[in-house]
Amino acid sequence: MCGIAGFWNKNNQPAAPHRLVSMRDSMIHRGPDAGGEYFDRDLAFGHRRLSILDLSPGANQPFISPCGNFVLLFNGEIFNFQEFYPELKNKGYQFKTSSDTEVLLLLLMEYGMEVLPRLNGFFAFAFWEKENRKLTLVKDRYGVKPLFWSETEEGLAFASEPKAFFAWGMDKKIASENLDELFFYRHVSGENTVFHGVKRMLPGHYQVWTDGVKLQKTVRWYHLGEEAAAQSKIADPKAWYEETFLDAVRLRMISDVPVGTMLSGGLDSSSILYAQHHLGYKGLSSWNLKFPGFEKDESHLAKRLSEEYEIDYNGHEFVGDGLADLLTESIHINDEPLMHFTDGVLLGLSKKAKQQVTVLLTGEGADEVMAGYVRHKVFGNASRYQMLQLLRFVPEKWLKQERLKKMQRYLSVNNPDFQLLSNANELYLSDFKKMGIQSLNLLPEYRLGILEEAKKFYPNNRLRQLLYLELHTHLCSLNDKNDRTTMGASIECREPFLDYRLVTGITSLPDENFSTAGKGKWLSMNTIGKKLPDYIQNHEKIGLAIPWAKYFLENPVFRAHLESMHTCPLFEMSWLAYLDVKKIVADFKTDPVRHYPIMRLLFFNSYWYKTIFAN
Repeated sequence: MCGIAGFWNKNNQPAAPHRLVSMRDSMIHRGPDAGGEYFDRDLAFGHRRLSILDLSPGANQPFISPCGNFVLLFNGEIFNFQEFYPELKNKGYQFKTSSDTEVLLLLLMEYGMEVLPRLNGFFAFAFWEKENRKLTLVKDRYGVKPLFWSETEEGLAFASEPKAFFAWGMDKKIASENLDELFFYRHVSGENTVFHGVKRMLPGHYQVWTDGVKLQKTVRWYHLGEEAAAQSKIADPKAWYEETFLDAVRLRMISDVPVGTMLSGGLDSSSILYAQHHLGYKGLSSWNLKFPGFEKDESHLAKRLSEEYEIDYNGHEFVGDGLADLLTESIHINDEPLMHFTDGVLLGLSKKAKQQVTVLLTGEGADEVMAGYVRHKVFGNASRYQMLQLLRFVPEKWLKQERLKKMQRYLSVNNPDFQLLSNANELYLSDFKKMGIQSLNLLPEYRLGILEEAKKFYPNNRLRQLLYLELHTHLCSLNDKNDRTTMGASIECREPFLDYRLVTGITSLPDENFSTAGKGKWLSMNTIGKKLPDYIQNHEKIGLAIPWAKYFLENPVFRAHLESMHTCPLFEMSWLAYLDVKKIVADFKTDPVRHYPIMRLLFFNSYWYKTIFAN
């Protein structure tokens, strides 16, 4: 796990070493153990290393082939790398390290990009062919590992985080045309980002750049719909799921440094803890966020399960000035706006974990793959969906529960396609209309394209369409959050539920495997879930919840920002200039529950702007 950065100048301009070092070391948190560089006239590669496999200096990067013609700059892990040893040895290759990076380099030399479907792991890498003057940039199937790129008149640049481009010399500017999508969907999808000129490499894609710094082609090397359609029929889904999940955890335990688990107390992370215990691993630790006195605190469950499995439990609480400091630090690390609002505390927990471990496993991805969110229930049953439509005609004053009020706002646009697009939203079209915002671009091309794909592969099932859409959109934002909050503490985060065998296989299964009854996640609940203690099985699904409304009003640092946020220059841009921020703050102080969703959105984005553009 590492940070990578590089550039390729146009017009044969020699690569300046100081510019590369500035890019590379802007991300030193991603790799504090070693730094390396490689230059080939107008091309520069930089690497920051977090040592996970083969801790010796011999495994430092960039990796250069014995012949000197091939160079690899790699971020991530190939969990099944050991499977390739016999094959490569039979072809005459010799190994100098026990690193997966060396295996990947040799595989690329032998097979080129044709080997990508055989790799089980997460990765973003740059592969340079010196003789051909050809550069290939590659990203993993689900976008777990980040890779950004930018082409200017000066040349091509790429990096693991946007901050590296600003260290390279690019001006830091907001892409105002993307603010509509950011505020409505909480994530800028596809190649776009919130920064002008900075592009995000699409999951499951690679780019080939040739001499003259020309983009020769972009290839979609992994297509979830096509792979799932081509999947052999799974005769016994439950037995297959349990076997594959256990193996996914086993692979992600491969490490030369200590491994822990980020444990919430919910089904997904508890399943990982069960798998580790069942597979016989020792010396493990669990890391849990505590919110004493908060009704949604699940730390007691995490502690009880850890003790039952004889795993070292570590629970931590983050409040007061420390929470404000973590929020600021997480913004600097993430670069882009924080739209899941848990980044600060997850960064804090990762910092605590770093004192003992360098790898953390997490349950991220299970909900998107197997329909685990409460909001998925809207499309889980056709009859229920039709009954819910009646909410549109009920006067709001008659609805006493906030969840029903939210559902009414969600369903106010009577268009199933648009409802799929906005299912992960916190705010809906009616909310923006109440604020006087009548015109927004709510149909981004990338989201529409993925939705059309989903309808092609699942023409008669809205729930399956929704899951397919979220695996290409909402999940990408969660992956970004997980990567930054853990790498910000120099920790590698691994997601067993995003093993491509699980994702592709589950996506290929018939509809009956996707019941949203109860907690949803039918496959998980009816396999590993049944082997968990009753207090885990029967506990209401909560998800990581933080009492931000209370913190905004009572934390001195946050309260000061709340009172002055109307002065933030962000609210002078695009449609945001039409918001009456002072009134929104006043309404929030009067009724924090009702006005919390809009306040949280405006608070965090203005706090982000203040932090990122302070200088």
